[in-house]
Parts: sequence; C-alpha cells; structure tokens
Amino acid sequence: MSEAAESPLVVAILFALRCLVPLLLMLGVSYLLRRLGLIAEPPPTPPDEDNGNNGNNGKRKPGGGVAHGKV
Repeated sequence: MSEAAESPLVVAILFALRCLVPLLLMLGVSYLLRRLGLIAEPPPTPPDEDNGNNGNNGKRKPGGGVAHGKV
C-alpha cells in the first residue's frame, strides 16, 4: 500500500464518505418516493383528551384513558 493511502487526512475523508454516502442515498430515495406519491404524509395527531372542556377540572382518568384503549 502506498503511503498516501495511509495518510490520516485520507482515512478521515474515506470514513466520512463511508458514513455520508449511504445517508445521502437514503434521503434521496425517500425524497423521490415522496415526490412520486408512493409515500403519504402521516395523518395529524388526534386532539388531546383533556382540553379543559370535559368537566374533570384538568384531572386525568386513571389507567391512561383513551391513549391506552380504556374509555
């Protein structure tokens, strides 16, 4: 192996490329899939159960309420 290939600068550049190239490829594929409409935007989050209008003075239901499937 030549000494230029063992230079710390070359090793650092190759390490950065090894990490950045797959990341850029994944981001590019994700962008293309979104542009083509094959990936939909996630639905909005549901409104919070305790919005102050349910008459329980801001107290949560025991057991987790709707978030845990208990009504």
